[in-house]
Amino acid sequence: MGTFSLISFLGALALFMYGIRQSRQGVQLLAGDRLRAIVAHLTGNRLIGLATGTLVTMILQSSVATTSMLVRFASSGVVTLPQAMGVILGADIGTTLVVVLLSVKRVAESSLLILVAGVFVEILAKGRRGRSLGMVLIGFGLVFFGMQLLISSTIPFRESRFFLDSFQLLSRQPVTSFLAAAAFTALVQNSATALGLTMALSFAGVIGIREAIPIVLGANVGTCVLPLLHSVGAGTAARRVALSHLFLKLAGAAVLMLLVEPLSDLILRAALLYPKIIRHGATQVAFVHVGFNLALALFFFPFIRQGAWVIEKLVPEAASEKERGFRPKYLDPRSLETPALAFANAKREVLRLSEIALGMFQGLIAVFEKDDRELMESIEEEDDKVDLLDREIKFYLAKISQEALTTEQARLQLNLVTITCALEDIGDTINKNILELAAKKISTGRRFSAEGWREIVDLHSLVLENFEMAISVAASEDESIVRKIARHERHLAGRAADCREAHLQRLHKGVRESFETSSIHLDLISNLLRINSKLLEIARAASPLPTHDSGGSESEE
Repeated sequence: MGTFSLISFLGALALFMYGIRQSRQGVQLLAGDRLRAIVAHLTGNRLIGLATGTLVTMILQSSVATTSMLVRFASSGVVTLPQAMGVILGADIGTTLVVVLLSVKRVAESSLLILVAGVFVEILAKGRRGRSLGMVLIGFGLVFFGMQLLISSTIPFRESRFFLDSFQLLSRQPVTSFLAAAAFTALVQNSATALGLTMALSFAGVIGIREAIPIVLGANVGTCVLPLLHSVGAGTAARRVALSHLFLKLAGAAVLMLLVEPLSDLILRAALLYPKIIRHGATQVAFVHVGFNLALALFFFPFIRQGAWVIEKLVPEAASEKERGFRPKYLDPRSLETPALAFANAKREVLRLSEIALGMFQGLIAVFEKDDRELMESIEEEDDKVDLLDREIKFYLAKISQEALTTEQARLQLNLVTITCALEDIGDTINKNILELAAKKISTGRRFSAEGWREIVDLHSLVLENFEMAISVAASEDESIVRKIARHERHLAGRAADCREAHLQRLHKGVRESFETSSIHLDLISNLLRINSKLLEIARAASPLPTHDSGGSESEE
């Protein structure tokens, strides 16, 4: 039978844990950005959110990774609490895949074949995707090979009176087993390791299903610890998501902990009736894990909105969050370790910045038309917000690790900085140039001629249309809108030239208002054109369209 070797046991456990880490890193490199985009965009419908959480977690092999991702999304305002709860229930189902595979003996027996295939793929691969796929296969091979070694190293436990007495003691103290499993899972940051070890002990015949059930439940609750740590200091929304995960797991575990005896008897009777399905202990462990998470989803899914309401009451928004002044809304520092999410946050903040700049531009006509000093001061205050967001967005983008960026992400980083700088320039043009012209007009009590004012209003409306289109490009990356803005720029330059010519004609005719407002009128036209050129710069940076003007051959609209 052999004697127990601590080195063999720890080596097998290390291989198992390293395999999980290796395969997960491979998946992150292979499809991590896509998976995060899926979670961020497919959570609006609760049923779709459930399916999304299941799929993503089956691929990532970790509900901890999915839930931590949701915590960061909630902190950034990407998902709401009910949406996150739907994904969490799906993630709990998805995390059962690896455990089910570990219970299938044929898969475990193929571990070395999977390992060999992974090594060949990684050696022969020429691109990053091929090497990532090889990493995934090597990881899976190590997981299943480590599982076999764990089983072999734990078989001597059956001959050890010390271990048998220890496990019998645990069977009489299920709460201790539950807490120990939760602590171990929190320490290793995934439930697969705790469950794999439990299954190895079951395979070896060291523990039965009665001893295994509290460990399975504790491992499930232990997965909530890391997302809770990620939520610390991340705002109310993030804490609510992390606590909702803990609440779901604890509620289900508390019920089953009261039913360990009847549940284990039921599983043993089922094993007698269906020996081909759940005949050995490892399959029974997998059965409990899968059944627990499916039951959670079936029971809680219809009551997600009510559950979200309870969590919101238990975790009210902090007074400090309500009272804080203007600040960045989406630049969550915890997302910096995940470039795809960090760029999504930065883009949302850039769009927020563009809306503020647009509001400043929209209010200019009223300032000139009504000599509204109060509105002018309000616009000046909005420019302070533009300056703050410009600074914070650039700092945030600079903190994203350069080594982890793909070529596309590096391009996006440069484009977001370009857009932010252009918006800041627009804010400065409005605040330092145009409002200065407005103050001069108000202090001198001058008036534009009716015809001159009409020309200014028309020119402003054309630039405003381009402004709105530039923002839509930043949101949608629609190349056709970029071409349209480019055509509008040429058209607008012609209109500005016509306005200047018309103004000179009025000067020749001796129109008094034109004489009095001549410098204001001409400078205002120049500043509107400057803003419009910045809008084209924004549109080109926001679109995958090449930076040269590709719309020259198209007819003007």
